[in-house]
Amino acid sequence: MFKFTFFLSLMIGSEFATQIDSIKCNYIIQKAHRQFLTIKDYSVDIAVDLYMPAIRIPRSNYEVFYKQPGKVEIKSRKFGILPKAGLFESPQENFDNLDDKRLTNFKDSANIHDIIIEGYAIFDSLKFVSPNEYFKMLDTLVEVRVDTSNWVVKSVKASITTRKNEIPLFEIENFFQTYDNEYYMPEKSIARYYVKDKKLSNWLNKDTDDYLDKLTKSKKDNTSPLVEGRIEIFYENYIINKGIEDSVFD
Repeated sequence: MFKFTFFLSLMIGSEFATQIDSIKCNYIIQKAHRQFLTIKDYSVDIAVDLYMPAIRIPRSNYEVFYKQPGKVEIKSRKFGILPKAGLFESPQENFDNLDDKRLTNFKDSANIHDIIIEGYAIFDSLKFVSPNEYFKMLDTLVEVRVDTSNWVVKSVKASITTRKNEIPLFEIENFFQTYDNEYYMPEKSIARYYVKDKKLSNWLNKDTDDYLDKLTKSKKDNTSPLVEGRIEIFYENYIINKGIEDSVFD
């Protein structure tokens, strides 16, 4: 149990929006991180389906091994796509990459235990290569949805924010079930990425914000340059906390 005095001793700085946000968010983050640490190691079979315009890749299969702290080994017999970012990182690592964190007023009557913490991504922490210096000046808002009954991250959503609009970048949703009558683990993840066409490519290669209005001027515009790609990931045959040799990760 984390004591109230522990949170008061934490540095506020720009990491949190307010002192109250520091107390509330740290409590949630530490609870989720402690839950994550109950999984010492696991192996799982993963099947991945890719849905993206103009790209046809058959289902790919992997065997994944994970061991604390942060060791991951992914084995595949053929080429495939697996978005590692966000799938095998701890809640603590994800939240450490955000500044100005705050607890939002989000409410969901169907999921009353869900809350959302939002913050702005520290650009250097992103697994992304900036096309220009102007891009680095844009704010990337990240929303992390946490189930506070099971203390797991249900989704992570990122978007570029401007004074008038939001441009979606990606969203990862996790769906869970209980294994071995004890461990609450994902059975499916859906990663949505918003990929560029020629118009977006043109904007990324310029140092002006002229294209921002064009990108978001109308949701009804059929020429919208944002095209959604989707990766669906299915997990089965978990073996949890049975011990994995370090040699597996060599």
